[in-house]
Amino acid sequence: MERELLKGHSKLMILSALAAEPMHGYALSQKLRTEMPGMFAFGVGMLYPLLHALEKDEYIEGVWNTDGDVRKKIYQVTKKGKKELAHKKKEWRLFSQSLSGFIHLNP
Repeated sequence: MERELLKGHSKLMILSALAAEPMHGYALSQKLRTEMPGMFAFGVGMLYPLLHALEKDEYIEGVWNTDGDVRKKIYQVTKKGKKELAHKKKEWRLFSQSLSGFIHLNP
């Protein structure tokens, strides 16, 4: 899969995953890798800057959690993030339906 497709839809994928379940960055990268094998791979160099940008835009919030000696930042979707996710899902549906129709009409 082309890297540009991943970049264009990364916000939708991250918000969708975190809306289903709050989690830390590594768990998020594993979830995306498991649920879309061979399609998308979020490396640390790509994932954490996206998480920080989403946090800065107030679409997600990170809360530090200590489990024994390990400190992890757990990310969850905010109210503003839920609205953005709904918008992105609608945008994706319109785009994918239009593209699918176009492709079928123009073999």
